[in-house]
Amino acid sequence: MLEPKLYSKYNDLQRADNLFVLDKFLRLIKWNDHEAVLDVGIGDGSFSMTEVVSRLPKNFRKFVGCDVSESMVNFAKNTYKNPAVDFVQLDIATENIPRELEGEFHHIFSFYALHWVTKQRQAFANMYKMLKPGGDMLLTFIVRSPVYDIYRAMVQNNKWQPYMKNEVTKNVYAEYKEPEKVLEKLLRDTGFICHVCRLEKRTFVYRNMEVFKNSCIAINPVIPRLPSEEVPSYINDFIQQARNLKFVVSTDNVNNNEESVVSRHEILIVFASKPLEKK
Repeated sequence: MLEPKLYSKYNDLQRADNLFVLDKFLRLIKWNDHEAVLDVGIGDGSFSMTEVVSRLPKNFRKFVGCDVSESMVNFAKNTYKNPAVDFVQLDIATENIPRELEGEFHHIFSFYALHWVTKQRQAFANMYKMLKPGGDMLLTFIVRSPVYDIYRAMVQNNKWQPYMKNEVTKNVYAEYKEPEKVLEKLLRDTGFICHVCRLEKRTFVYRNMEVFKNSCIAINPVIPRLPSEEVPSYINDFIQQARNLKFVVSTDNVNNNEESVVSRHEILIVFASKPLEKK
């Protein structure tokens, strides 16, 4: 995500899915006093601070939000002040996790972030290292989405193809018929005990085209690569592809047939833990 201010205003789909996961699965976590929590891929920090930190026990020791984007981390630092909360820039798939983060956390969360990570095996190995023995993690991320279909259509356009890389056209689990089984095997191979690994179908309706457009701009990794004068043309083509792929519908309401966009997508939900050390 590259537009923190825009994303903080236009993240309704992500927020709806994240709340769905918290409401259904947060009860699985067993809390103790003075625990440390990590949130991977905090983006602008708004969901972490308003919905995650607010659900933690009052006496948690510390909460660390990390993100690969420096602009997102700086936005979160400047927006949210809490002595028990810190925001750090970190690539969760790095080959060199800082030593001070190894074995540091009792719980790890990640909401709508891990689908951007191409090195899945390295990312989960790092999270395993960062958890204390007996620690757990609750994760959710996209597998299939209309936005990926739009990216794949856009890459066929010779004008935009030079600016598009594989990570924006293909999700690492989308090619599998049963992605939850592939992910569960990866988690077990990493050493986790996998309690929940579930594929969930979700539907979200963007109330109008302006909301859809701004939501996509906020997280679109192609736009920063474009010459500034080409951005309006790219956005127009992006919206046209949404129409071509039948994601846009007109609704008879007070807005005079204003267009809305329907997202029928699938998310993976994980609750897993690191085994206790053998005595």
